[in-house]
Amino acid sequence: MPGLKYLFVIAIDEYEDDYYPNLHNAKIDAGRLIKILTKAYGFKLVCAPIFDKRASRANIIEAVNSLIASTNREDSLLIYFAGHGELHQQTGGGYWVPHEATQRVSSWVSNSTLMELVGAITARHILIISDSCFSGTLCEMYRGAEERHYTKIEQMRSRWVLSSGRIEKVSDGQAGAGSPFANALIGFLEKNDNRTFSFSEMAAQVLKVTGISANQQPMFGALNKWGHEGGQIVFRRDDEHSVTQKEDDELLKVVVPYRVALDLKKVGVKTKSIFGYYGDPSSPMVKAFCGSERFLCWAYTYDELAALIPHEIEVDENTYLATDQGYDRLDSQDIEARYLHAEVTFQKTFVIDTPYMAICRCDGRMVAFSITEDGKYRNLIRWGINHADTAGQMLLALFEEKKVDVSN
Repeated sequence: MPGLKYLFVIAIDEYEDDYYPNLHNAKIDAGRLIKILTKAYGFKLVCAPIFDKRASRANIIEAVNSLIASTNREDSLLIYFAGHGELHQQTGGGYWVPHEATQRVSSWVSNSTLMELVGAITARHILIISDSCFSGTLCEMYRGAEERHYTKIEQMRSRWVLSSGRIEKVSDGQAGAGSPFANALIGFLEKNDNRTFSFSEMAAQVLKVTGISANQQPMFGALNKWGHEGGQIVFRRDDEHSVTQKEDDELLKVVVPYRVALDLKKVGVKTKSIFGYYGDPSSPMVKAFCGSERFLCWAYTYDELAALIPHEIEVDENTYLATDQGYDRLDSQDIEARYLHAEVTFQKTFVIDTPYMAICRCDGRMVAFSITEDGKYRNLIRWGINHADTAGQMLLALFEEKKVDVSN
């Protein structure tokens, strides 16, 4: 009798110690992974996801230990971690960094501790996916998986690791846009054309896509010392879900990302959209507006946001224009004599992760309307994953500079 497919998730964006800067995408990526695996591939969460403050060293170790009793010999278990990772410079050992960690080695969760516990889990298939720095320390040298019929590789026990990089630092990605590794992984799960595929088929594509889009190289390997017998977990997608998912994906290409949509809501944008974000805040879904039930916020399009940005933005003697050497401050007489004003333009660039750009210019030069306390100019240039993203970010920047009124 086939076993169940379980999912165990840890994601940490918020860290107590200033030594570890907060991340932006760990929980977002975890939510997206939970959504696609539970709705399309038959996985169920073995327990509630462990996020931020709950992801202490003690809680992580106890939770992994509890997996020993939570699964049986026919089950499959996918363990996902997103957060900071560490490397011991003398021993070469790798670690997960919990929420309350300091620079002391004793405050981290070592690979050896994890593997000792994972080794006691009896599930037929175990797959560990780690999106963290130095996660390649979990992997043994990969020598290639022997591809057989899916039924055959499912019958043999397997223990695999897929890491977001080798023994190197990896990217968290732009805030709200997902890490390059998670985008490659979840993108494959969402958009691949094969209803059935093996772990190694998925991993090979994730390695390729991440290696192209980011300065890091994922890797995967079998844990031969911990019960690996040559098998692989096989993913089977529910075809009914694929239609809905493709519709959701197409809408995400033209609406503002959820993170920016929430910021627009916070500053009081009153305009309504034809689209909205619905469902669970950790894994929101965008769809045409269909009432208030489970409604989170408006999912604005580029046209809806661009209409809120004035065609002519007022400038004054506190406006600064970028030059090759620095910035020039506008002269009030020059403003009046030449009828100067600023305007926002949008364009596509060749940046891989954020190929769209919005820039505010006056007299052909980039504008800054203010200076920070430490003397830095607040340039009005924003990068995004689509035109709606850049329009939303620019609208927020102009609101902060008191150049637009979003309450109408």
